[in-house]
Amino acid sequence: MTYFTCFFLDNEKDIIVSLYKDLDRLMFVLSTPNHGTGNLIRNLAQTCCLPLSQNKDGMLEIRGEVPCFVDADNKECYIFSLGDIEVAYIYQDGTVETKASIPAIAKTLMSQTKEPDFDLKKTVFKTHIRKELKFAGDLHTHMNGNLSGDILIALGIAHQIRYPLYYVKKLQLGLTNAQWEKVLAQRKKVAWQWTSSDLKGKYLDRKIDDNTFINFADLILNNLDNAEMNIVKIRGSLAVIKDGQAVFTNLEKVYLYRYVFCKGKESEEKIELTGIDQIPDEDVKRHLKQMLRDRENPDYCGNTIFQDKLLWIARNYKKQGVCYAEISDTTLVKKYESIEMLRQVHDVMPRIYQETGVMIRFLAAIRRIPLTIVKDAVTPANYLEQNLEVLKATALDPYVAGCDFVGEEINDIITLKPAFKEIVKIAAKDPSFVIRVHAGENDSLRDNIAHSIACVRDCLAPGQQIPRMRLGHGLYTYSPRSQKGKEVLAQLKENKVVLEFQISSNVRLNNLNSLKDHPLKQYLKQGIWCVQGTDGAALYGTSSIDEELSLKTMLGLTDAELKLMKDAETAIIKSSQDAYSQKKEAFNRLLKGRDMEEVLLEKMQKVKISGGLSSGEVRLDSNREFKDRISDITWDRFPVVLLGGSFNTENRATRITEAGKKELDALLRFLNPDEVCFVIGHKVSGYEKYLLDHNKKGFRIYAVVPALVTGQERDKLMSYPVQIRVSTESQGMGIYKSFNYEIFERRPSMVVAFDGNSAAGNLIQEARNGKGKSAILVWSHSKNLRSKASTLGGYVFTFDEQMGLVPRIKQLQKGVSGEGDVTYT
Repeated sequence: MTYFTCFFLDNEKDIIVSLYKDLDRLMFVLSTPNHGTGNLIRNLAQTCCLPLSQNKDGMLEIRGEVPCFVDADNKECYIFSLGDIEVAYIYQDGTVETKASIPAIAKTLMSQTKEPDFDLKKTVFKTHIRKELKFAGDLHTHMNGNLSGDILIALGIAHQIRYPLYYVKKLQLGLTNAQWEKVLAQRKKVAWQWTSSDLKGKYLDRKIDDNTFINFADLILNNLDNAEMNIVKIRGSLAVIKDGQAVFTNLEKVYLYRYVFCKGKESEEKIELTGIDQIPDEDVKRHLKQMLRDRENPDYCGNTIFQDKLLWIARNYKKQGVCYAEISDTTLVKKYESIEMLRQVHDVMPRIYQETGVMIRFLAAIRRIPLTIVKDAVTPANYLEQNLEVLKATALDPYVAGCDFVGEEINDIITLKPAFKEIVKIAAKDPSFVIRVHAGENDSLRDNIAHSIACVRDCLAPGQQIPRMRLGHGLYTYSPRSQKGKEVLAQLKENKVVLEFQISSNVRLNNLNSLKDHPLKQYLKQGIWCVQGTDGAALYGTSSIDEELSLKTMLGLTDAELKLMKDAETAIIKSSQDAYSQKKEAFNRLLKGRDMEEVLLEKMQKVKISGGLSSGEVRLDSNREFKDRISDITWDRFPVVLLGGSFNTENRATRITEAGKKELDALLRFLNPDEVCFVIGHKVSGYEKYLLDHNKKGFRIYAVVPALVTGQERDKLMSYPVQIRVSTESQGMGIYKSFNYEIFERRPSMVVAFDGNSAAGNLIQEARNGKGKSAILVWSHSKNLRSKASTLGGYVFTFDEQMGLVPRIKQLQKGVSGEGDVTYT
């Protein structure tokens, strides 16, 4: 058999169909090399009723023959099918026409369970949409999440960016001996700059490696023996994790990998860009060749990395049939960076629009909470005031359509209400100004949709109309059957609030585990405007077309319902294009021939948020309040993480039952305090309080607390003999990240979950994804957590009165739970 060609069943190149020919016979090998657990290929094989085999390296594959068909013109064509769905037509010249694909949402759900139960027609999608129903906009996306890994890699080569040694080591990239010699010599010079640093150990190593660089073009082009594997590893780092759902922590890490390319700086030492034809990845090679041809085009020959990024975003949209997009970007609320960004936009966008017909505008993104993943970043206490000062100026630019509150939804938006007063003032001067809030993305803050509307309405000046308002995600609010739910529906409709849905990111970021209760159809039935976004398609392995197919297939949208969304989108695009034209004229009048920087700096007026932010009760510095209690989690005891009180919504309390107490009592009798310690959250409530009150055997108990606590939270914790671990997160619903860093990524553990909302679901997903094995047990009477457990079959086990907690643990000890690779010892 000789190699013929290959194609992919998904956007991320995770599901590869390699084709081999022997005379007239065409054989296929389907593999998923980027998925280490094997769940994806096992579940796909079972869903499609195909046999599995192992290759010489022990990796699972699906092998078979592609039948050949002859049409009415006596032309031969091989047709590759999965089940009864025709997926691809393969012709004698090697051309492949794909007719169906596996979308990111189906791939994710298949990747994280060992207990498959998938419908073929909701796994393999026909890739066509009726023309009159095809969406033409992307109204919810993010600047650095749009471009695929292949395009970013090509950009990195074309612009010869600096690639940090830290990521070379982290991804275990292969370098030549000469490259290692050169980069390590540079590292020695960098290390000398940090000889007087207070940093020690791994923190100092990280700092040095972050500031030691290799020319990315050199890394690929002068290292072709390793290029294929290096490209695969780099591509994988630019999307959220493969083998299952991710959480927001993973998303933040992916953005750091993407910033190397999206915010890249060119190397001082350039190389000749030769050997391009030898790049083993056809898409990277094709994109790079086009980028080099663009340098011969006077329209693009002087493009910066940012301008090339805009060009390729527009080209991708054109390919997908998208003509209008609004992209969120935090750069637009940074004083000097925003002006430079807009200068580059004005310079290149007219030419991009002329080539592609795609209009790109922006939403100035304001973080609802400071970013914590960048350890050295210092966010000033008045960062919102600084953001609003800049927004007052950048909002005048025709390419700026509005603003957006972004970031993980772990705080009540009502706390930012004073900031809305300033934003509403901007909207009073510009009726087209869009106010978007990320709200209702997870189930922990069901007030946020109502509170977002209230933040705007309550800040209106007398007689002022409510501005154009959109809510991103909108998955969770009150039950539509409740009085509060009916009031929210009425508010959405009355104020013409638009809801934006991004189904793939919801699933891949662990915010949506069951599709049966998705609210989109209910909103459409109520006459509320709903549109689609991608949320940064490349992050989630999706596209505008895949998103629409997912909405239609996974949620069962009818053509009539799709038309309602299409009509809403068309109206928004039309009004936004008109707004651009009007703002452009007004902006030119404002400039009067003056330089943009001079005018915008003049318009940046100091902002003072009156009364400060309404964050409720004063919160205290945990490091100071608990300084005598702070202690590392001991390594001589096995950590048992108990969920049941700290991981709920702010206004929801865990109800302890007699049956639940009986299970916890049995656990305390069973475990040995010399071998086991407990780790809980920061709220002394629910089952966590019950543990503290009934700790007769003297288990060592650690509480992970947010960086800021209320006086009441401090006093409750101080009344018990608990040790404290302080999270870098200031919000209680974000401390699940610290459990991951302190426990799941470092050591074996057990999670016993009685109750919780999205924060608990995130913690469970982190335990499943972590490098250290974790036995995860969920109380079957918890509706929220049972739903999460159902997506993690073979990794999460339930317990109740019939199968008690201790008997379940004994099963896991013996490895007889049905999955012998998850054991507790």
